Amino acid sequence: MKLKHYSDAEEQSVTDYSSTETTIRWLITKENEGAPRFALRRFEIQPGGQIGIHNHPQEHEIYCLGGKGEVFTHFEKVVMSKDDVLYVPPEEPHGYTNIGDEPFIFLCVIPYL
Repeated sequence: MKLKHYSDAEEQSVTDYSSTETTIRWLITKENEGAPRFALRRFEIQPGGQIGIHNHPQEHEIYCLGGKGEVFTHFEKVVMSKDDVLYVPPEEPHGYTNIGDEPFIFLCVIPYL
């Protein structure tokens, strides 16, 4: 086992996909914890910030820790808030926007390919 506080993971700015006001922390990884199959990430999007629409071969399992965010595809939008969970299939274009007054914070699990 390996225990740490989330703040022990380096906070990095997200700039891909025209993202704004967004940070990521890689909480559990193959490199640091030896996790062979999945990575656990923590995203924080400030009010008005976003992660632009994008897609990739990994599925996502998302758990909202706080705030209010819109997750969108080319065809639909859903609003997430504290304790909501969301599954994003592989290759589905998706993006995120903070639509609230506080940080939109969520955990995201992805498999290693």
